[in-house]
Amino acid sequence: MTVFNFDIKRKSYEAALKMTQSALAAGNIEEGKYYLSSASGLCAQLIANCVVEPMKRRYEGELHKLQSLSSSLEKGVNPFSGERSAPKGVAETGGASRAGAGRAEAQGGGGELQFFSEKAPTTTLNDVAGLAEVKKQIRLRVLAPLQNPELYSKYMDDAGCRILMYGPPGCGKSFVAEAIAGELKCAYAIINASDLLDKYVGEGPKKVVQIFKEAERFEKCLIFFDELDSLFASRESDDSRHTKDILTTFLTCLSGFHEEKSGCVRVIIGATNRPWALDTALIRGKRFDTHIYVGLPDAEARAFLVRKAFSKNASLLGGDIGEERMVDVLDGYSCADISTILGKMKEKAFERTLENFERGVGSEEPVTERDLEEVMASYRNSVTAESLELFKSFENGEI
Repeated sequence: MTVFNFDIKRKSYEAALKMTQSALAAGNIEEGKYYLSSASGLCAQLIANCVVEPMKRRYEGELHKLQSLSSSLEKGVNPFSGERSAPKGVAETGGASRAGAGRAEAQGGGGELQFFSEKAPTTTLNDVAGLAEVKKQIRLRVLAPLQNPELYSKYMDDAGCRILMYGPPGCGKSFVAEAIAGELKCAYAIINASDLLDKYVGEGPKKVVQIFKEAERFEKCLIFFDELDSLFASRESDDSRHTKDILTTFLTCLSGFHEEKSGCVRVIIGATNRPWALDTALIRGKRFDTHIYVGLPDAEARAFLVRKAFSKNASLLGGDIGEERMVDVLDGYSCADISTILGKMKEKAFERTLENFERGVGSEEPVTERDLEEVMASYRNSVTAESLELFKSFENGEI
């Protein structure tokens, strides 16, 4: 039996992505299609064998982008070529196609938005489970300037803010950022490390400038930088050797990015699972001056997640286990882990229901205590006690 080596497949996938970009940038369409097909196949394998839910969702998003790129190539549009810019629908798919379109824009292409979506998310803070203190900070620093502008101006200099959200993976940092954009009903940009890191020297800083130029077109906007430590690691570490120029440009743009008039609210949020790895220039002064810890879900949040998981069919909780028991057992797990665990429990109940129908017994099976025990016995918590101690040390200024 062949063992799936996730790390080797991941490296092969990344190599195929680079070869795809290189071929398309050189105008070799057929060669680019070949490597793109290989990258898509490898990405599908990673999805099928990934047990960490946030990582799985990331690869699913990347596969969607690769499929969009393939569709563009079939239509004769090469987003990595400066000769013809991609249509707006293609440019907004992000990842590989967005990066290519961004490069064309930096070289003097059209004026379409490459990073921002003008359509605000429909998610709001009411959709966020728990995190009462996080919501309090958001309402104070982000929503109050809009709701009570005159009162706010008596106490604070600028509306909007620059927030560093940190905490264990899978606890909802990106979801909170989406909810803020939904509350503001504003233009929204999600920037990942892959959007800025480029094999061409000098392209990363150009893209940073482009992001802030686009942001200036809106009176209300939110820029969300995910995986901030991948972009802006400490300049003293080896991890920063490819990103120093990007960091310098980012700090310069950030210093000149402010609210120009009353009613203008611009929010920048950076998210990281490793705040101690960031360059100190980012977290001092008026850069990312508001630090918000997004930790493991409390009992209220876990109950919210359980109710949401069974909202379509409350009768699934009609067995020998109820909401209170699950909330207790799931203490110490991230939101992503909890969603995965509950999903696996429902899968077991569904399997039994199918067996009933195959035998001619039309009864629907609820989830049970045994389902919970079996799933928990084989599930590995993505958050360790050691990592929680590191977050506590960062919060106390010890690292």
